[in-house]
Formats: sequence, C-alpha cells, structure tokens
Amino acid sequence: MEKYKIAIIGGGPAGMAAAIAIGNTINHWMKEIVLIEKTNLGEKLLLTGGGRANIANSKPIKEQLLKFNEDRNFLKHSFYSFNNEDLLNIFKLKGLKFREEENGKYFPIIGGAQTILKILKEYLNETGVEIKLNNRVESITKEDDYFIIKIKDKNDIVASKVILSTGGKSYPETGSTGDGYKIAKNFKHQISTIKPGLVPFKVNEEELQKLSGIKLEDVEVSFENCENKVRGNILISHFGLSGPAILDLSNYYNNNTAVLIDLIPSMNHYDLNMKIIDDSSSKGKISLKNYLKLHLKNRFISYFLKVIDIDENEKLGNLSKKDRLIIVNNLKQLKINVNGILSYKTAMITCGGVKTNKINPKTMESKLVPGLFFAGELIEPSGLTGGYNLQMAFSTGFLAGKSAAKSFKK
Repeated sequence: MEKYKIAIIGGGPAGMAAAIAIGNTINHWMKEIVLIEKTNLGEKLLLTGGGRANIANSKPIKEQLLKFNEDRNFLKHSFYSFNNEDLLNIFKLKGLKFREEENGKYFPIIGGAQTILKILKEYLNETGVEIKLNNRVESITKEDDYFIIKIKDKNDIVASKVILSTGGKSYPETGSTGDGYKIAKNFKHQISTIKPGLVPFKVNEEELQKLSGIKLEDVEVSFENCENKVRGNILISHFGLSGPAILDLSNYYNNNTAVLIDLIPSMNHYDLNMKIIDDSSSKGKISLKNYLKLHLKNRFISYFLKVIDIDENEKLGNLSKKDRLIIVNNLKQLKINVNGILSYKTAMITCGGVKTNKINPKTMESKLVPGLFFAGELIEPSGLTGGYNLQMAFSTGFLAGKSAAKSFKK
C-alpha cells in the first residue's frame, strides 16, 4: 500500500493544473504527490479546437463568467484567482506565443494542442510529481483522516487529500466515462442532470443534408418557447446542423423539436419588410432567387424558397403581399425540425455534474468530506464555446491544488 499526501485523480487540464499549483505552492515534498490517470495525460486536450487548442479568451473575467449562466457566482473566486492572463503566462514563460482570433479566442501560433500538452508535461516533470498512467480508479473510501484509493489490478493507494478531476462523459474514447460521478455520489454529493454539451443537432431532412458544407454567417438561433438566443455562424453538415452558434445553443437543449433561425438578425421584422417593399419598385424585374443573394448564400436560396413553397423564378415586383410576408417571416424565423443531439462521442463537454452547492467556491473543497476537492468538467458548470470551458478547468484545478497544498505548507 503506497502512501501520499495528495492524490489527484484525472490527468486532464484540471488535474495537471492542480499538480502544477501544488508545485508552485510548495515543492519540497512533491514526491509525496501522485497524479493518477486512467489512460494518458491530456488525451481530451489534444482534441480541443480541432487540435488547435483554443486555450483561453481575451474577454474580461466579468464577461467570461456570463458564459456560465447560473454557475457564474460559484466560479467567480477561481476565475479571479487564476485568470486568463495567468493561464497564458504559464505557456509564455516557456516561449509559446499566441494569436487572438475571432471573438477573443486565443490559439498558439505554432504547434496547437500538442505544444500546449508538451509544456504542461514539462511543468509536471519540473515539480517532480509522481505520475501513474493507465491506472483505473475503481473506488475511493475514507477511513479516519485518510482516503483509500482502490485501483484495478494494482495496489491500493492511501492519501491524506484527494482532488477529483476525472472529467465528464464527453469524448469517452479519451477515458472520460463518468467515473467521477460514482465516486462523488458515494461521498453523498448530488449529481445534477448530465447531457452532452456543445454538440451538433441531428436533422433527418435530405434536402438540407444535400447542402452540407454551407456556412450561414452571423445568424441568431433559438428554440421555440425558450428565451435563450445565440448569435454566430451555423454549418450545415451531412447529419444536420453544427457550427459555433448551434454548439452553444445545444447547452440549452431540453428535448426541443425545432430550431428557429433568424437569417438577418441585423434588421428587425418591420425594417426588413419595408426594405423588400422599397426594393420591389427599383428592382422589380429581378427574380426572387437573384434578389435573395443580398441576404443568403446562393445554394441555400433554392432550399429556402422550396421550404416556404414560393417559386424562385417569381419576379420581385410581382410578389404578392401574402408571399412577401411569408418570406419576411421565414427570414426572421426559419423553422428547422431537429431529431435530437448527437451523442457524448461528439460532444465537446458534458453539461451538468457534481452540484456546486456542497463545494466551497473559495477552495474547491467538499463541504461534506474534509480533504476531498473537485475540479474541472466533473463539476456542474458548463460554458459556451470560446475557451471558457478550458479556463474553467485550469482555474478550478489551480485553486483546488493550491488549497489542498496549504495545510502541508511549512
């Protein structure tokens, strides 16, 4: 039976951040710290941003917290304790440079996720933390002041403190299969409803699927009878709808049956109607198919007019009031029926997790079990696309590691 001061369960961004934070807090007994990972370090990290690693966002922390809705108050202390500048600096100190792209997203200029992981491993090597790969934790119990960690086909491990950073259920091939939920439940922590997050929608509509590859730029999407709206780009795919706006909207999915798309969010219903009336006088001889090129992608126009049952060859000047209003209404609220969301295999994150009401937001320690800490995707908060979820993993991981180490500091 091996004994350690702190055991970190899970070697993703949160777990690695926790180990680095412990090393920054105090490093003369790092050999008594162990990081246990079921597969290999950072497997899921390598998939982020399509392998490019959208590691952080330039927006102020106050704005970043808004991307987490009701969880923002819980995350406030961790985000301010280890913010986006702190996160970038740990890589900049190793010579990595970043490029800011659309919507404040930071990407490494060279190397992508592979370089990010390489640098994190360098930090882990410098701390001297013991790393156990391909070790599957089967259960954790607490006896007196110690945690007993049972590992499949290996000797038990004893630790004074445990940091759970096992991830959620997204991308299960990387080892994220929800193991941490069971451990948390055994310690009487409640788990909120979990579901795939930042995930595409299935649409069983052959005509739409034929448009695979078309991007609808700067549109606004929502669900029927739902106040949440997301503005951004949509990508039509062979299975349905994807792209940043759709992925963000999926976090609000609740067995909804249709997505509503505002194809021209920059104009309200009245102004759009009046513009078409005005254009009917000056551009009356133009066919609807050609006229709509002002607003829609060429290949999408035929689909749009077919869906609303209006002849694409109709002249703009001959358009009836009824048909004009049908066009306006659908440009502002095109309804596409969906057949659900894709599975955890394609989900970027897991929505839901260990409820935050029993976790101390200033330390990430359990309010029910002293010495037990939580970090990363395992816990309830989930954010939108743009680097916010990685920031959450690193921030909560650093806070958990720093907090766990404090009691051992001399």
